[in-house]
Amino acid sequence: MPTIITDEEWATRHLHEENWAEIYWKSRGDPHRLFLVEKICKYAPINRILEIGCASGPNLYHFAEKFPEADVRGIDISPVAVQKGNEFFREEGFSNVKLEVGKAQDLKRFADKTFDVVFTDAVLIYISPEEIKQTIKEMLRIGRIVVLTEWHTFNKWRAFLLNTFYYFKSVLTARQQFKTIKFSPISKAPLGLFVGHWARDYRSLFGEFVQKGNVHITKLPKEVWNDKGWQRWGAIIEVRG
Repeated sequence: MPTIITDEEWATRHLHEENWAEIYWKSRGDPHRLFLVEKICKYAPINRILEIGCASGPNLYHFAEKFPEADVRGIDISPVAVQKGNEFFREEGFSNVKLEVGKAQDLKRFADKTFDVVFTDAVLIYISPEEIKQTIKEMLRIGRIVVLTEWHTFNKWRAFLLNTFYYFKSVLTARQQFKTIKFSPISKAPLGLFVGHWARDYRSLFGEFVQKGNVHITKLPKEVWNDKGWQRWGAIIEVRG
């Protein structure tokens, strides 16, 4: 069983690891990645696939290997991750993978229904409530199937209580740093409740754009991610556009 590092270690990798792109690449066998890949492979045949927030490409490695004739794409906000990832794929002998610099909030470069599958892995947890609706709308525009590994509010009242805790904690910090903060009330749960990361009611959120019967949500098994937050909120969200 590969070593599973915590969410906190991932989040601070840029601060203490010069070779963080290599660390991502070497995490290809992480259990949560294999779980995600298994879910997506149900939609085979896959001719074109895009990962938003791909880092150096550990998830895409599996699809390049499983679907050697497919056009495998990834975008990430880090030029370093993109450069390293493309180098890694060339070294491994893959010619069907292309990583580019880009971000979730800007998908204009892609035409309607370009991809059979568009997916994310711990990316939308960083997208603000002001941007999330347009972001998923664009994902539905360019993909026939959307698959997310993100934080879902299975228990809205627990989310509300934790959100309140983080709010007052942030108030104290903001007063010390002379900053203003935003509070996301329970009425805006689909757009985002901040509980360490942004958690959302994805069934309601996607329900604004597709029939709710086209949204399937699976709670991540606790054993696939060694982090309390992911064990509490982690989910695979599958949507037919």
